[in-house]
Amino acid sequence: MRIQSLLIAATTVVLCVSGYSALAEKRELTFVKTSTQTMAKSATALSESPNHEITQEVMHQHIKYSNPDFQVDEEWVYVQADSVDGSGPHKGYFTFVHTGGERTYGSFEGSHKTVVKDDGSWLTTWEGKVRHLGGTGKYKNIKGTGTYKGKVGAKEPFYEEGRDQIEF
Repeated sequence: MRIQSLLIAATTVVLCVSGYSALAEKRELTFVKTSTQTMAKSATALSESPNHEITQEVMHQHIKYSNPDFQVDEEWVYVQADSVDGSGPHKGYFTFVHTGGERTYGSFEGSHKTVVKDDGSWLTTWEGKVRHLGGTGKYKNIKGTGTYKGKVGAKEPFYEEGRDQIEF
């Protein structure tokens, strides 16, 4: 009887430990983007104020994450912006295509600001928050949040960096 109780207890411990490893693991990741390509863009000028424009854009980007368990081959970004003189709010959605074919998707929201420097060149900076909402395969139950900030200018290349806290 005692051996049977020990076997049941040992089996219970093994099953609990196995079940625990199947739970989502929290990860803190950083990322960098150094290139973007606009695939489609539409813009509408609004007449109620000068230089007011609403845009929709589809971009293809490459993103490099710090964690080898979360590698992205490409990113598709769908963004809407409401800008006056190149500054204002933006929001949109993204889809990551991961190495191995899995996909994840999420949303983002932030603001951007464009300034003209004394030499006549321009610089646009942006920042915001991101939410990871779902995915396929091993990322099916992904969730998390993060932040991003970036810049691009007449004399500066595109650059964006961020930090995410995700579970999958």
